[in-house]
Amino acid sequence: MALLDSEERRKKIDAAFAGREPLDDRTFYERYFINRGVSADVVGRFRRVLEDELGADLSRLSAEDDFERNLSFFWEFDSMADVELIIRLEKEFGIKIKDAEAQQASSVAEMVELVWSKLRPREA
Repeated sequence: MALLDSEERRKKIDAAFAGREPLDDRTFYERYFINRGVSADVVGRFRRVLEDELGADLSRLSAEDDFERNLSFFWEFDSMADVELIIRLEKEFGIKIKDAEAQQASSVAEMVELVWSKLRPREA
């Protein structure tokens, strides 16, 4: 069963990111976040946390990818992945994300901006 799950998972990941080129952290930041005023460090760390928690190569991720739409299949394989992701982001960045905030942020860009909004007051 686990082998079937991993094969099915790989196919869904390939389908979600079909036709996209892999991007390193720098290019990912420059393509999607440089004009949003978000720190490159935060973007890179966010993507690494996401990769670790979802157990997938997310080099073809885009800012518009949506956890409720084209990335929702990740929750099919691990129903607690969303909770674990939030906990891990809180630990990684030393922030607190309320349940309502997490529910409102459905895209990669919205999640990155949520994390950034929690960090900005400290940097001011």
